Amino acid sequence: MAFRIEIKRPVSPSDSMAFVGNALPSGAFGKILIKPNWVKHAEHAEFPIEALVTSSQLIEAVIEGCLQKYPDVEKITIADVPLQSCDWHTLCTQAGIDKLELKYSSRSKPQIQFLDLRRERYSLENGFLIKDEEAPGDPLGYAEVRLDERSLLEEVTDSAHLFRVSDYDPEETISSHSKQCHRYLIPKTVLQADLVINLPKMKTHQKSGVTGALKNLVGINGDKSRLVHHRLGFPEKGGDEFSPDVPRIFYWQARLRELLQKRSPALFAFCKKGWEYLKRLRGIKTVGTRENLQSSSFYVGSGSWYGNDSVWRMVYDLHMVLLFAPKDGEKLESSPQRQIFHIMDGIIAGEGNGPLQPLPVHAGVIMASENPFLIDFSMAKLMGYDWKKI
Repeated sequence: MAFRIEIKRPVSPSDSMAFVGNALPSGAFGKILIKPNWVKHAEHAEFPIEALVTSSQLIEAVIEGCLQKYPDVEKITIADVPLQSCDWHTLCTQAGIDKLELKYSSRSKPQIQFLDLRRERYSLENGFLIKDEEAPGDPLGYAEVRLDERSLLEEVTDSAHLFRVSDYDPEETISSHSKQCHRYLIPKTVLQADLVINLPKMKTHQKSGVTGALKNLVGINGDKSRLVHHRLGFPEKGGDEFSPDVPRIFYWQARLRELLQKRSPALFAFCKKGWEYLKRLRGIKTVGTRENLQSSSFYVGSGSWYGNDSVWRMVYDLHMVLLFAPKDGEKLESSPQRQIFHIMDGIIAGEGNGPLQPLPVHAGVIMASENPFLIDFSMAKLMGYDWKKI
């Protein structure tokens, strides 16, 4: 099967809309899911919202393109699963999502809805995560999808007891991934879509090198604890959390955070003060400003290095889920169950300590393709990376 990629440097919003309208695939679709990157709200002036999440200008262009190209569409849903500590209201205000909601709120045919598909939300207070008991989640609910022996994590399940996701209960992660049993929890809004339009952000990523079309699919999973990001510890013990030259104090800091962040506010606050003192004493930088990134003591952990052999497996698992999972979940089918199209937002890209601390780059690029690898390959080339190392 032949694939193609289109790359455009739009000069105006109308130019973007024309490009998107021409790029969208032909066909008739009842339910369309538009999947942006809404990872988190902006928390620092050097890492603006424009470099952090998918442009609402591009989202609007895709919505308008769908309305013109698919006149019989029943429902268009724009949705993502942000980080558990994302402030949804702040994100909507910063990114202009609230304005899009207002614009399309009166339309009934097709219905256009904007959803936060998280099953759990947490607010961050002094570094401690406090659960929000009123997280709405997917109004259609969730379905489990089993990959079992087809999972790319199966090759490393001898180390399944080391599977970890930062800030999540390791027992929940391990219980979802064992020998010939690998399970993800997918919002039914995703599974019931006939067409998924993936809108990734062009930016760097600590663990996977880049955030692109493939990595953006992490946001189709409703239970973040099932997303294996790394394997605990150092390579000599079967882990890929830290490179061999990282001081052991960072390993123990990660273990304490894992143990206390959702369990004991008082003890967590006490240990956090000690960690902050240690960082000042040793000159450790953890905020990826341009100045800090040039420091030899800039610290990243939790699988954030080139030796991470876990995160890519999870990413490709979710690509298989999106392609082959039936509408009711359960096991993967042998043929594609929905059409997928990818449009990458490189209008303002992000470099540096992505995905949460991206420094803005005015790249002025939009890319479109049926093939997520082609998009990510082209993105890596444009960013100056050797794609073979990602």
